[in-house]
Amino acid sequence: MPFNIFDGLDTLLDLLTLDFSKNSSSKSAVTKKSSKNSKYTTQLWSGSFLAMASILYFIVFKDPLPEENYIQTVLICILIGFAISFILFFSLYYLGLFYFKSLFKLLLFSFSSVLFIISVVFIVYFKSGIF
Repeated sequence: MPFNIFDGLDTLLDLLTLDFSKNSSSKSAVTKKSSKNSKYTTQLWSGSFLAMASILYFIVFKDPLPEENYIQTVLICILIGFAISFILFFSLYYLGLFYFKSLFKLLLFSFSSVLFIISVVFIVYFKSGIF
């Protein structure tokens, strides 16, 4: 089997990344501290999405909506919101960022982001005057 230059470079890089210093134990303490800080990131994002969505829903629904095709308009906005949410979730999954340690965190994040995106669609549709 002939020698491959890339195998040699791979072995060299593996040797260079080994850490033989006495400070290697302190590095594990730093990563442990950073994981503790990022423990509640999902809840923080979900809570902020829910807070912003509730404010946007209040802005949209404080005044009566137009009577013409009311149900059809609301259903179309909800479907558009679900489509945008699906694109967001697919993008996050493709990038490897859609990983949760528990089912509760997955459901909380998904539910809050869907509600937020639907509220943004409502704001754009009813308050912008574009449509």
